[in-house]
Amino acid sequence: MSNKGKITDPIEIFIHDHIIQSQMCDKLEMIADGLPGNVDKELCREVIEALVVDMPRHHRDEEEGLFPLLQLRATKDDNIDAHLSQLSLEHETDEGFSDELVECLTDMSEGKKIDNPDMCGYMMRGFFENYRRHIHWEDSVLLPLAKKRLNKDDLNQLSSILHKHKQD
Repeated sequence: MSNKGKITDPIEIFIHDHIIQSQMCDKLEMIADGLPGNVDKELCREVIEALVVDMPRHHRDEEEGLFPLLQLRATKDDNIDAHLSQLSLEHETDEGFSDELVECLTDMSEGKKIDNPDMCGYMMRGFFENYRRHIHWEDSVLLPLAKKRLNKDDLNQLSSILHKHKQD
């Protein structure tokens, strides 16, 4: 995240966030691959931080900043309402699912033996596979649409929202 503070284009900030989230998915996959006997406690703590702090803040940036601006600027052919409804539902689902992952990851980060490592690994895989697809869709459809539709004033407004959320 050290580069995030230097990026000024808000769309590039979202792209950077997606890189960080993809790395979180990679870490989750490494943890799942190491179950049950080879768990990196520090990696678990890094993923917990990403799930508890970074992911919800990114979702809030999209929900309160990017999505309303896209709704304002999109054309009828963009079918934006259906897309944004689906993404909002996925955000809600991902955040709810992450609570369960955090429980499992917290136990592992503290060196506790988990009761059902197969179930924990299955949950991790389900999460990171869906989240990778979500990120890919936003990168390939939503962000290019934002680049196309948002004007300079919109981007300035979005930058202000991102800055405010970063300070919260």
